[in-house]
Amino acid sequence: MKNKRKYLKKERGITLIALVITIIVLLILAGVSIAMLTGDNGILTQAARAKEETEKAQEKEETTLGNYEYYISQYTNGGYIESKRVNAPVLKDGMELVSYDETSKEWITNNSTSSFDYIAGEGTEDNNSSKWANAKVTIDGVDSYFVWIPRYAYKITYNNPEDISAGGTIDVKFLKGTSNIASDGTVCKYADDSTLNKETDYIIHPAFTSNEDLGGWRNELTGIWIGKYESSLVDKSDSSNIVTNDDETGNILLSENTDKAIAVQPGMSSWRYCTIGNMYTNARAYAIDLNSHMLKNSEWGAVAYLTHSQYGRNGHEIDINDNSSFITADEGIEASKTQSSTGNVYGIYDLTGCTSEFVAIYYNKSTSNSLIDNGGAFAKKDGLSTEYATAYLGDDVNENYIIGDATLETSNWNGSYASFLDEVHPFFNRGGSYNSSTDGYIFLFSRNDGGKGYANVGLRISLAI
Repeated sequence: MKNKRKYLKKERGITLIALVITIIVLLILAGVSIAMLTGDNGILTQAARAKEETEKAQEKEETTLGNYEYYISQYTNGGYIESKRVNAPVLKDGMELVSYDETSKEWITNNSTSSFDYIAGEGTEDNNSSKWANAKVTIDGVDSYFVWIPRYAYKITYNNPEDISAGGTIDVKFLKGTSNIASDGTVCKYADDSTLNKETDYIIHPAFTSNEDLGGWRNELTGIWIGKYESSLVDKSDSSNIVTNDDETGNILLSENTDKAIAVQPGMSSWRYCTIGNMYTNARAYAIDLNSHMLKNSEWGAVAYLTHSQYGRNGHEIDINDNSSFITADEGIEASKTQSSTGNVYGIYDLTGCTSEFVAIYYNKSTSNSLIDNGGAFAKKDGLSTEYATAYLGDDVNENYIIGDATLETSNWNGSYASFLDEVHPFFNRGGSYNSSTDGYIFLFSRNDGGKGYANVGLRISLAI
């Protein structure tokens, strides 16, 4: 592209010189003096200035195109980048793409497609080659980090179809824009398609769709941003970490504590001791313009499936963050990269271990109004799903599970603990805490009453832009 531009510039330059010489000869023959041509305000001088300004403008435009190639793609194919075979990360004000500088050991701004690569693993080997897109988000002067999960479809192949707990493989195909067409041309199906064959068809993950009952959004999404680490609480004045070791420090609303803010950073004490309802409200208020919210169960499933797929760890477990002080990415992102969804610094951390995590889902048939009340703004008896929270509607939740949310589809995989919702435990927490041992794998799900006082339950934030 650059060589072509240089050639065109050279060709235009030669043509322009010939034209100028012809004009000069004609002007002299017409009686125009040399001074009128070459003076400070002469015809040729003004033409030279115009040419210089035009070249500067062209150079600025080319630099912009080079740095923001992914923006251009959004206008050509709904966000899909052909060279990367994934949808471009969607950014808004206060966000910038970053890549990891191996020399300085810091995240630096890199607003180009070189900052990410979704690479498939080969065979059965662990994969640590993928560089999922990372963004720095600055809210209230506090930097936080998020990871882009592009829209995809998946297919599960069980090792033993008669025994789901025996595990299996998850094959992922990234989709173009908000379509059902995969990068290789495969036509994929929606989870609610009556013709869907789960054994042969690729299912568009519901977290990216407009089906709110299945954990989707109000419209089709090209991807979602997921908090790179579990959320922490900080002091706005100096961004220092506030350790939440009891209900008094943890079970608060940021609207009533305006000197505090949320941070998504490594090496921080995870925010704990908060009811699921207050966590939901705090997550929604984090960045309203970015549609921030507490991670939904469907979004946990989207992360878990991509992590287990060939574009994540290729079927291999991620290590548990076993820090008993609930420190995110406990030994720093380089030392703890085996705890990452990509096996390197570009993945998502604390998915297993650190704290277990509340997700915005509830069983709306609970017989206890006081338990449902723990859900605050999002949970209601006989309530319906919204784009920010999902309701399990059936009287038998084991039969009415939601496709793609990494519950019954992957129940007990790799020995992970599985405990489904019921009337007295209407909420889920995911991932297991630091002391969960082998039960802390990414497919773990456990029921909970959603109340305060939990020392080992935190939250993660998602952005649906």
